[in-house]
Amino acid sequence: MIDMLLQKPLSRPLLWLSGLLLLLAAIPHFGHINLLISGSFTGLIILRFLFWPTPDKPAPGWLLLILLPAALALVFYLANWTEGRQFGVALLVLMAGMKLLEMKTRRDLYIAVFMGYFILVTLFLFYQDPLITLYVFLVSTGLTGLLIATNLAEDALPWQLILKRSATMMLGSIPVMILLFVLFPRLDGPLWSLNLGGNSGLTGMSDNIHMGSISNLSQSREIAFRVRFRNDPPPAAQRYWRGMVLWYSDGRNWERDKTEKRIARFVPQSQPYDYEITMEASGQPWLFPLDHVLAAPQRLILNTYGELYSSRDIDTRHTYRLDSSLQIRYPARNNRQLRMGLQLPRDISPRTRQLAQKLRGQGRSDEQVIRAALQFFHEQPFVYTLQPPLLYNDPVDEFLFDTRKGFCEHYATSFVTLMRLAGIPARVIIGYQGGELNPIGGHLVVRQSDAHAWAEVWLEKRGWVRVDPTAAVAPDRIEHSIAPTPYSVGAPARFNLRNPPAFLSRLVRNLKWMGDNLQLNWHYWVVGFNSDRQQSLLQKMGLSRLRGYQLGIAAAMGAILTGSLVFLLGMRHRRHRQDPVRQAYTLFQRKLEKTGLNIDPATGPQDLLNIASAHCPEKSADIQVIMQQYMALRYGRHPRKDLISAFRKRVRKFRCS
Repeated sequence: MIDMLLQKPLSRPLLWLSGLLLLLAAIPHFGHINLLISGSFTGLIILRFLFWPTPDKPAPGWLLLILLPAALALVFYLANWTEGRQFGVALLVLMAGMKLLEMKTRRDLYIAVFMGYFILVTLFLFYQDPLITLYVFLVSTGLTGLLIATNLAEDALPWQLILKRSATMMLGSIPVMILLFVLFPRLDGPLWSLNLGGNSGLTGMSDNIHMGSISNLSQSREIAFRVRFRNDPPPAAQRYWRGMVLWYSDGRNWERDKTEKRIARFVPQSQPYDYEITMEASGQPWLFPLDHVLAAPQRLILNTYGELYSSRDIDTRHTYRLDSSLQIRYPARNNRQLRMGLQLPRDISPRTRQLAQKLRGQGRSDEQVIRAALQFFHEQPFVYTLQPPLLYNDPVDEFLFDTRKGFCEHYATSFVTLMRLAGIPARVIIGYQGGELNPIGGHLVVRQSDAHAWAEVWLEKRGWVRVDPTAAVAPDRIEHSIAPTPYSVGAPARFNLRNPPAFLSRLVRNLKWMGDNLQLNWHYWVVGFNSDRQQSLLQKMGLSRLRGYQLGIAAAMGAILTGSLVFLLGMRHRRHRQDPVRQAYTLFQRKLEKTGLNIDPATGPQDLLNIASAHCPEKSADIQVIMQQYMALRYGRHPRKDLISAFRKRVRKFRCS
């Protein structure tokens, strides 16, 4: 019996809907598989419906024998073998198209539907945002509706009823899904942190700079990371997000010391900030904590320079909990660091040396030399710009005396060079500065456009002290973010001064903030829901004793109980739900009885039609239509939803004097 049902031919609507749903399942993959592969899949669907639009006549076998090796060769030739996700998805998508070509029976449709489910699941290997989850839910509802329709014995399909039943099944599974999600034992990290392939397209800050590298990055509005503080965030002028420390320079490029491997912890000298930083995928190992982070959490490394990094590249969005203090107690004087802080390139122009000597002056202290250098940047006609002129043989000399137009790395590297020439140990720090407050979620959003470089100088009895020469030229840069507008070469940078926007602009802006807040919470509670977060939630629920296999048992038992409860509630609702057709028919009987007609409870619809027509001959036409509609709805094979509404409306209007 089952085999006969499986071999039953498909109806034309089922065939066409299966093709449409397979296409909808695969469309989001078109952005990361080869264009020729996605085009071939679409071509297979068009080929089926253009030449073989009916289920009883699928594509001939000889054509399938030709297309199958051609499809395999196409995947092996065009797909990236080193990127397992793309290779597997490309093969799966093309095989789904091939299956559609030969689809004829309900068995074929079952296979196609499950391939559609599988294609949808693979979307989570590339995307983890809430919108794609909603998309997967909607297409899965359609595929589930196909399964329901396939199990009906007849070909005429009440699609509204089927989709409603499918949506009810999908929604009913959500409580079980949530329970399993919360209770099922977690991996040490989120599932999405598994390295499933390459990371082309990731952008982030490198561990070396040259004049112009950060200004290029700062023209991007991409999000670098988000920060959620337990209490109030620090003032805007104190939001320095420390990245890499650069020591060595050849006059053009600056690099970090890659030999430093010692683990460090720092002692705070001000109230620490407790916060969580959610890093976007960058393809780099670096984190950018609030300056200065006190200690490294698990799976991270903090060295004596204050650089915080992971043991592997950050290829997925990840959240870390950190503590930072704006003031720390530095360890004792480190002669090696001081020597590195005085390293100079071989060729330094006489003008640069003379300027450093002038800044040092006669008998000036180190603090006075620093103030004199900042005053020089402030008083001279320097311009802060995202499009600085090109620098050639001696970038520091050309910037200080000729162009005087540059971005933060120009000011930071030139300042450090002057300090070293004046005998003051100094180093360049690259990271981010600022961050925009999301008023909906209360967290800070730091973008690539907030990329920044500043300096640190060594002062006796104080240790390494931050000095930002950019603030001497463009103080608005420290308080406000850079406006994302096009710039010509040498044009001064403009800043977002937070003028009150118009109503429409404010509405659009708030919608963007809501989307950003949704993204962060989705990552926090879904994508990044790891074992630590699970234990924290279980503790709040009073289930902190559950560990390991106990969680697995609790998840299984809870899923069975929740599923049973949902099933019983659904059955009870179905049992107590009043039939709208029956309600209208009872109303029709009451209206007839009010006119003096006695209706026996055993009277059938056909007998009632005859009796009522004789009792109200002037309304016999209306009575005939009402009774025909009732018999079609009650005894017909597939009652139409629109007929129910028409039947109820006609009964309400019926009058018999």
